[in-house]
Amino acid sequence: MKSMKSIALAMLSTLALGANAATNLVTNGSFEQTAQTNWNTYTSLPGWTGQPNVELRNNVSGTAQDGLNFVELDTNANSGITQTITATGLVELSFWYSARPGTSSSTNDLQVSFGNSFQTTVLQGVGNSTSTHNWQHFTQIVNLGNSGSAVLAFYARGASDSLGGSLDNISVTSVPEPETYAMLLAGLGVMGTIARRRKQKAA
Repeated sequence: MKSMKSIALAMLSTLALGANAATNLVTNGSFEQTAQTNWNTYTSLPGWTGQPNVELRNNVSGTAQDGLNFVELDTNANSGITQTITATGLVELSFWYSARPGTSSSTNDLQVSFGNSFQTTVLQGVGNSTSTHNWQHFTQIVNLGNSGSAVLAFYARGASDSLGGSLDNISVTSVPEPETYAMLLAGLGVMGTIARRRKQKAA
């Protein structure tokens, strides 16, 4: 009986781990792998390729959502970043985006695309002060099919005036297939039935 309880606990732990401890498939999603004391423009960052470049900021003209660094996608003109993600099936895309503080909505459009199955434009709106970001969290379930990899891309689409929105804390995590949970729950049900029968025989 004790061994069955141990197995049940192990299966429940597996369910919890699958829901809460998924691995982030994005490299350098919070842009912390580059030492930065102010701000600078790069053609690439660890894991990311600039299109044609990207501006990395260390709590300048706003504060990072996660860690110290964040990126702005309007360097001298509208720009973007891309990264190829290795994954199949259902994944969850998560990122944080904010207007540059003190700017108008016309300069803060962000276009997001992921493979061939997802593309949208996020309009953040007006910055809420001269120094503070208004970070907003965006999530989307994306089906990557069986391709094996897909390009994740973020592009500035507002006024090309060197005053773009900010991006931080990007993640892509696999979403367990429903069949996985169904099999685990079915296994728990079978063990419960066996335990009841053993009790009945013992009585």
